Amino acid sequence: ITANARFSAILYILLGLVLLLWPERSTSALCLLLGAVLVLCGLSDIFKFLRNRDGTLYSAAHLLTGVILAAVGVWLMARPTLIAVIIPRIIGVLICFHGVSNLGGALTLWKNRSDRWGAAAILGTVTLALGLLLVLAPFEAFTTVVRIIGAVLIYDGVSDIWISTHVTEAIKQAEKAADAQRDAVDVEFRDSSDQ
Repeated sequence: ITANARFSAILYILLGLVLLLWPERSTSALCLLLGAVLVLCGLSDIFKFLRNRDGTLYSAAHLLTGVILAAVGVWLMARPTLIAVIIPRIIGVLICFHGVSNLGGALTLWKNRSDRWGAAAILGTVTLALGLLLVLAPFEAFTTVVRIIGAVLIYDGVSDIWISTHVTEAIKQAEKAADAQRDAVDVEFRDSSDQ
């Protein structure tokens, strides 16, 4: 797992804990904090894409998620009073993007023949479902909304760390297997040349 992916996931978990434990804080301060964290997470995802442009769906999802996170973060810091009305839906959409990204990670695990692809697919599906819940389900009490967003962000951060770790392991194992196969072919070729 890259340092950027870990940083982004830890920020999500910390923000989720703050929202879960102190939902009654002022909406302006919460919106500014949320906007700043979203900008940092967005920039982290964009940087992750720029460092690892490998043409996969997983990589492209990081770029898309990063741009959206950063744009929404800047917008939230400029319009803090809108938090009670639209934040749940915005966070829900962003969580949906993370769910799609996690499903891309599951696909990468499947392509690399990792036995953990099923668990990653389940985690990605749950993330997507939680995002849809925030988008589609109306909640009356603002503190309830904030607590639900906090819980979803914590889950999203933890699942991101788990999936990213296993995607990285699967890619490394696939590269080692390819190198070992290449070395075996080279040794065979040299042995047959000597004879």
